[in-house]
Amino acid sequence: MRRAGVGMTVVVAIVAVNAGLWLVLPPAAAGPHAVRQVLGEFVASTAVLLFSVTLVLATRARFLEPYFGGLDRMYRAHRRTGQAGFLLLTAHVALIPWTLGSPGGTPSGFIAFAGIAILVLLTVGPRLALVRRVVTLNYRGWRHTHKFIGLFFTFGFAHMLLVDQVVETTAVPFAVLVAAYVAGIAAYLYTLLLARFVRPTFPYLVEVVRRLNSATIEVSLRPRKKKRLTFRSGQFVFVRFHRWGLREPHPFTVSSAPSAEHLRLTIKASGDYTRRVHRDIQAGHRVTVEGSYGMLDYRRGGPRQIWIAGGIGVTPFLSWLRDMEQTTEHTIDLFCTVRQADEALFWDEIRAAADRHPRLRVHTNVSSEAGSLTVPRIVATAGDLDGAHIYMCGPVSMINSFERGFRRLGVPATTIHFEEFSFR
Repeated sequence: MRRAGVGMTVVVAIVAVNAGLWLVLPPAAAGPHAVRQVLGEFVASTAVLLFSVTLVLATRARFLEPYFGGLDRMYRAHRRTGQAGFLLLTAHVALIPWTLGSPGGTPSGFIAFAGIAILVLLTVGPRLALVRRVVTLNYRGWRHTHKFIGLFFTFGFAHMLLVDQVVETTAVPFAVLVAAYVAGIAAYLYTLLLARFVRPTFPYLVEVVRRLNSATIEVSLRPRKKKRLTFRSGQFVFVRFHRWGLREPHPFTVSSAPSAEHLRLTIKASGDYTRRVHRDIQAGHRVTVEGSYGMLDYRRGGPRQIWIAGGIGVTPFLSWLRDMEQTTEHTIDLFCTVRQADEALFWDEIRAAADRHPRLRVHTNVSSEAGSLTVPRIVATAGDLDGAHIYMCGPVSMINSFERGFRRLGVPATTIHFEEFSFR
């Protein structure tokens, strides 16, 4: 098994073991609603396990990265476990025979469910056209409200302690349930109170802001102290600009080489936060950089490679090219696809890199002129995909489309690598 697949395998194993414990050591239940009660509590215990995993993954613990294939994959797992947990929580609400016999337990349960439901709605709202018309929340607002997920999880713990439940009659499943709550609450408190003091952060200063086009800037940062960030080419960092409205950490891929004196970030104004960065950031502003994160590294791939950059997704490939030695053993086809010609950033530099490295071929695609870049067009240009390792960075829809296309052609999932900047 690949190390990157261990994380989700462990999550599935935890859920499976919990289900096995409920089958082998079932709780004692009686009465006309016994089956509903047991089934309702079982799905609730599974939901609690998944929410606990969600809160643990939200800590951004760097030691977990290799087991999920990078922080972006950890956040993908975070979303999926949270969504699955919410569906099971909804099933619990539908299945359980509700009574008003517990003055504290019933209200705390309703508060937990309603709070989590609202936060889920705020998270998935931007992806659903119908919900988007009613609920809109910018990144900053979403990030601040999302912190309350742990609070409502704690209300769920109170609900469990206050209501009468049959799981208390079976020691091991009950112990697992309590342990899941404790682990989730501990992870939440760590993220809320301690993480800012533990995560590796470095003070920087904005040295130069260069306008690349009407929507994109390159920010050059210099360290304010001797100690500076260390990273591998292709990794990303979380950046906090010391300006009102820009203090929450936001992920950006470093586009400079690790050996460069300055840290270079290429930022496109594509949302509320980045539009404000584009408008307000100037030379002299202080910055805190946290990191580094990410597992995207072409040097771990095979000798035949295809790189696909969608728009601003060119940044990790820039870092690779700027860090590349004079000779490389990899044969690479780099595809850069943009909507308009003026969005083809750093094209002269990329062409110069191709001139230096005869085994590197570069191709640009302007979709407004030549149509969308597709997997068949990539194959027609690059040739046979047999043994090729594919690296992608760009919009989530582009990555998902290419991943499906390559998989249909028989490309193994183990040779398809991508970075997904969708932390919401």
